[in-house]
Amino acid sequence: MNKKKEILNFCRLLIIGQLGSGYMLDNNTLNEIRNSLDIVDVISSYIPLTSKGKNYFGVCPFHDDHSPSMSVSRERQIYTCFSCGATGNVFKFIQDFENISFKEAVKKCADMAGIIVNIGQTKTNTKNQELYDIYELSQKFYQNNINTELGRRAKEYLYNRKLDDDVIKEFGIGLSLNDKDSLTKLLKSKKYSEKDLLRSGLVNESEYDIHDVYRNRIMFPLYDLNGKIIGYNGRVYNGEKENKYINSKETDIFKKRELLYNYHRAKDECRKKQCVIIMEGPMDVIRAYTIGVKNCVAALGTAFGTAQAMLIRKLSSNVILCFDGDDAGLKATKGAIEELGKLGIIPKIVRLEDNSDPDEYIIKNGKSAFIDKINNPMDIIEFRESLLKKEYNLNNTQDLATYINVMIKDIDKLDDDILREVSINKLSKETGVDSEVIKSKLTKKESVKLEVSKPKLKKLNKYTKSERNLIYYMLISKDVIKMYEKKITHMPTETYRHLAFQIDYFYKEHGYINTADLITFLNDDVDSIKALGEITSLELPLEVNFEEIDDYLDNIREYNEKEQCKIYKNKLKVEMDYNKKLELANKALDIKKRREQYDK
Repeated sequence: MNKKKEILNFCRLLIIGQLGSGYMLDNNTLNEIRNSLDIVDVISSYIPLTSKGKNYFGVCPFHDDHSPSMSVSRERQIYTCFSCGATGNVFKFIQDFENISFKEAVKKCADMAGIIVNIGQTKTNTKNQELYDIYELSQKFYQNNINTELGRRAKEYLYNRKLDDDVIKEFGIGLSLNDKDSLTKLLKSKKYSEKDLLRSGLVNESEYDIHDVYRNRIMFPLYDLNGKIIGYNGRVYNGEKENKYINSKETDIFKKRELLYNYHRAKDECRKKQCVIIMEGPMDVIRAYTIGVKNCVAALGTAFGTAQAMLIRKLSSNVILCFDGDDAGLKATKGAIEELGKLGIIPKIVRLEDNSDPDEYIIKNGKSAFIDKINNPMDIIEFRESLLKKEYNLNNTQDLATYINVMIKDIDKLDDDILREVSINKLSKETGVDSEVIKSKLTKKESVKLEVSKPKLKKLNKYTKSERNLIYYMLISKDVIKMYEKKITHMPTETYRHLAFQIDYFYKEHGYINTADLITFLNDDVDSIKALGEITSLELPLEVNFEEIDDYLDNIREYNEKEQCKIYKNKLKVEMDYNKKLELANKALDIKKRREQYDK
């Protein structure tokens, strides 16, 4: 490799982030890792995929998708969303889905493939790094407090709640002291600005000074999706009459409705068990963890929003709601059912007796009783039925008729034919109304078929079509790349021009063309990857017709020559020098003659 190529390759490695803290992966290693995995197998471990034709389809996890918009190609080893344009290979999917760096995604894929690589240490600098640092220091402070004599009563409280030292350490539980500014003084001593202290939400401002927000509370750290501490849930433990829990106020790094407690710790277990259990608070999740139920997350209260529902969809479509057994928990259950339903997820429900929360229920009734509840949840119809029976007197004819009509409406919403049939028969047996009468009241539905969201077709002129189609075949045939290199000096559209150049460059460097490897090569070139996704989604024949390729090349050449003629004609209008005007006219005439020659 000559010096110029060495420099170009080094720059490419820097751009795609392959160089860092003492490690470097060459393209051969990256390709080996990627080729060792099947993208369909990997993506289907994150989201459900359904086979349709030669590709697989699923609901796209990168936007608020309600129908299968993502196509996954086993042949090309890439995915493309027809709706939002998300496109990539297995590295890109894991990077964006897990919200991790490219290097971390490569390492995760290498681990899946059983290939040993060293990616070194990674440290992300962000505009809010001071806030992350403040929270990291605060947790060390709180954890230290709970392990001193000042934390003895808090520790005893946790022990009495049957949380041992291992669990306290695992979940980073600490203690804020009964002192107005102990944390504030510590943070000031580390030279953090007053502005950042107030931004963190750990410090408040009064008329005379700034002081700690949390005092004399057991502190449960709240983490972002990557496991960084971004807030706290502070709990009283001495029987105080203040609010039982206080969550951190929203800051630049903490948005309550965009997070789920324990997500970073539970995500792998949820995917492994293909089920996620949603609870209300940290103590519920921690209690379940102590009995080996580790696929739990918490909504941090009764509010459950769209962003949280989308996070759940990333974990599993098999969802169990296990909120508190009181009225607030019932309201939360209904809200979560509604939000999850918007994404096509029909959860199962566990309702706990005596208004218990999961923490209390497990302590009172034990591991076996709780696991039995989780293993035997109510389906959506059973849940609805249980609520309606409390609302209507089924011994009253009018109430019974109303009850049946409401249940019919709920059954009619079900897409699963088997669940519909079972629910119809159950309602018939329960009420004595003939199943055929119930069916006659349902909307006539055929079996639900996979309806794939197709990309909206735009009307394109022949020149843009030629660019797209040419690039499509450049991704298939090295001969087409050579024809492009020989006959095209300029693509009309900037995005396609850049993408074609990158394809040509990749081929010259590696001696082959492969779409999945090209995506690794492009990495953070968002526009090129999006254009690549649009082009690979074109339903064109895979066999190359070189006469058509010549037509594409000629159309692009024609466009360039017409544009050049326009330039010459515009210059003619303003040029005053006769000889220069004659030169411009001759250039325009030469282009016209060439076009006439092509047309013969």
